[in-house]
Amino acid sequence: MKKQIVIGILLLFLLNQFNYYFDTFAISSENPWYFEQIGIYGAWKLTNGSRDITIAVIDSGIDFSHPELQDVVWINEDEIANNSIDDDNNGYIDDIHGWDFVSNDSIPGPEEDDPIHWHATFIAGIIASPVNDEGIAGVAPNVTIMDIRVLKSDNYQGTTLKGLGDAIRYAVDNGADVINLSLQYYSESEDYHDDIVYAIENNVAIVSITGNSWLSYGGGKEIMSYPGAYEEVIAVGATNYDKEKADYSNYGEWTELVAPVGDEGTGIKGPYLSEGYMFGWGTSFAAPQVSGIIALMKSLNNTISVDEIRNIFHETATDLGDVGKDNYFGYGLINATAALNKLMGIEDEQIPIPSKPIYPAFIIGGIGLIVATVVIILITQKKKS
Repeated sequence: MKKQIVIGILLLFLLNQFNYYFDTFAISSENPWYFEQIGIYGAWKLTNGSRDITIAVIDSGIDFSHPELQDVVWINEDEIANNSIDDDNNGYIDDIHGWDFVSNDSIPGPEEDDPIHWHATFIAGIIASPVNDEGIAGVAPNVTIMDIRVLKSDNYQGTTLKGLGDAIRYAVDNGADVINLSLQYYSESEDYHDDIVYAIENNVAIVSITGNSWLSYGGGKEIMSYPGAYEEVIAVGATNYDKEKADYSNYGEWTELVAPVGDEGTGIKGPYLSEGYMFGWGTSFAAPQVSGIIALMKSLNNTISVDEIRNIFHETATDLGDVGKDNYFGYGLINATAALNKLMGIEDEQIPIPSKPIYPAFIIGGIGLIVATVVIILITQKKKS
């Protein structure tokens, strides 16, 4: 038996690199509306991923105790746990599941007192939650997730650009195939750009975001957000249910692709901490859809280059807005069916467009750059018998 617990949290803090919004709309968990739009079911006819493919989520730390994520955690098989020895000589002691570059230790999971402790857990769920008729399903449910923590919202304590660069190199050197960076800075920095180049040189794709500007700050803007604005990075913006640019989604000539996340009236369900779930929207949740699709492609052909992946996306994305590439949608809406079919030389299938669901127009609140807000999180817990 399940019960619903609604918790209200009042937050006031500075937050310029985290990208999300919440609502309480109930949608079908394992048949979410955005799966139809990005063609996941057609892609799954070819593969739903491989445990040999690893996505590094460089973010706030993942709660792998959540039922959705217990079976997807990356394991460093060259390291012996808790012996205080760097067995694999990679410079990190006891890094069995990743590394915490905030606390500089081998426990990269979230800190409970950090307001964005759930962020990485939500992202990991979008990528790799299993298909089991419970909770949610991820875009690539059979891949592996490497947990690397770089974010802490408490006045950015422990969050440094050098730490981000070190995290990128850690992911590359320890076997990641894809890196997801659902974070943003408004200035570029050589502190980690060289590390991005290092990843691409080692054929590790990096997916990031165009960033958010919430409506209270004028909505999505033509403003450069890094690391997404670097040419080596796949920058992903967000669309709403009607395949329009989401109001909050930043844009510009660096926008490469968009993915459906929603806005007022629709959203994405993802895992919260422990056994909980929540709903949200923001460009943070667009990037992991693309990361997951890259993982599907690499599950079929792990020798494919980053340039080849990007070219396939450019050729197969569903064109939106002006004909061809534009500043709002880039090359268009990511299309998993078309991308995997192109990779395998299969004639493409048309993606059906579902009818629009009707949800109550009750917006709870959100978190932007500097804003006081009430966030209502819907948590599902199993009642013990």
